[in-house]
Order: sequence, then C-alpha cells, then structure tokens
Amino acid sequence: MWYIWLFLFLIFLGVEMITPGVFFFLCFSVGAVFAMATSLLGFSYQTSIIVFCIVSAISIFFIRPLLKKYMESRKIDTNVDALIGTKTQLLESISAGQIGKVKVEGEIWSAVSDNGEDISAGTTVEIVSVDGTKLIVRK
Repeated sequence: MWYIWLFLFLIFLGVEMITPGVFFFLCFSVGAVFAMATSLLGFSYQTSIIVFCIVSAISIFFIRPLLKKYMESRKIDTNVDALIGTKTQLLESISAGQIGKVKVEGEIWSAVSDNGEDISAGTTVEIVSVDGTKLIVRK
C-alpha cells in the first residue's frame, strides 16, 4: 500500500507547485509521507489513513500559518513599488500644484509634492508613493 501513498504524495506536491504560496496541498503531501512511512512499517491501511488525516490536520493548522508568515516577510517590492523610499535630487522645481522632474535610476520621472509645497531644483527628495506615471515626493 505504500506506493499509493507515494503516488498521492507526488500528486499533492505537484498541485502545490502549480499553486505556489498556498501551502494547502503541501500539508497533504506531508500527511502522505507519514502515512507511507506507517505503511512501510507494516501498520494496517486504516492506521495509515488515520495518520494521514492527523498529520495533514496538524500541518494545516500549525505549519501552514508559519510558512505563510515566513513568505510574507520575504516579500520583495518590484517595478515602481521598489522606487518608494528612494532619495533623489529634483531636476525641475515643483511649485504648488505643478509638476517637476526627478531622475531615478537613469530615468526621468514627473514628480509632485505630497503636501503641495514648493520645492526648488537640486533639493533632495524622497519618493513616498507612485500615482500612475508621477512620483509623489517630499523634502
């Protein structure tokens, strides 16, 4: 019977690979490994099913939240979100309600002040958010 548990392990693991970051089917694959081990040790089929259910439930309620928290802590900002927090110098002045220019990582972007204040050219500003194709900056 161990080969059935091996097959189920591979199926659950394959589904988990198709749905990365969910960690739901990974819990079932862990249960299948433990059930396969009990089957290899000579326990009955019913015992293997009980072990599968218990280990899968423990994995879902205890291991899955830890894995999800770990993956969320490793989240990396990409694209324009990676610009937030970057400091750069203003190329063109920003006056109340007007658009200025900044150069970030070799690209020139339109920029507006986050609180509507005037900022002169050459001032170091920090990017606080992105609104479409404009960067929202503050001194």
